[in-house]
Amino acid sequence: MAVEDPNILTEDDLFDIYKEVLDVAAEWRNVGLALRVRNPELDVIEKSCPFAPRDCLRAVLAGWLKGRNGPQPTWGALCEAVAEPAGGNNRVLAEEMARKHGVTLKASQSQKPEPSKSKVHLEQVVTLRDLLCIKYKLPGTTDIQTLRVERSISSHWETLAQQLGIDHGECASIAMAKLQDPVRCLSEAISRWINRNGRKNTTWNHFLTAMIDIDLKDQADTLEKALQYRVL
Repeated sequence: MAVEDPNILTEDDLFDIYKEVLDVAAEWRNVGLALRVRNPELDVIEKSCPFAPRDCLRAVLAGWLKGRNGPQPTWGALCEAVAEPAGGNNRVLAEEMARKHGVTLKASQSQKPEPSKSKVHLEQVVTLRDLLCIKYKLPGTTDIQTLRVERSISSHWETLAQQLGIDHGECASIAMAKLQDPVRCLSEAISRWINRNGRKNTTWNHFLTAMIDIDLKDQADTLEKALQYRVL
């Protein structure tokens, strides 16, 4: 008789897994994508559980445990999915799960640089006006430069919006309302993020970290420099 691998999760583990990742239920679709569930299957799940993200998350996990999709069902794979920018993007939860189950997350994820939290300009609240235009002058120069943040990152608006907590369905709604214009879509997404999260949770530090997490580090470095040397 073959001996079962104790590291492999099965359908019997569904309830325990579901309880541990319930905090990312709102991001169920992104978790599904990180577990390599195909979009058509996610669409079927969404139609069968409309406006019920917890039920959708449970369905995604159940399908994954049955071996229909993605990486082999293990705690390690689930932790990586939750930590991924394209997944739940909840690094803290993923690390807690990893410690509990003796899993080591990929070094490349944990070694991402973060903007300094000690710099005053990073603790300022993001404003739509600043996203339109920031004027700055670098030390040792006389020229005032202009950074139009929205235009520099608008092509990545949906990925950034999801990183900031706006789910796939809402992004689709924004895209339709703003006629697929990436600059207008980005502005609307950020406006919603600011309105929902309050001043303490919508600082430039939060925004820059989100940019870095979706591999926009060069743009984040330029933005941080502009904020540091801005001309008021």
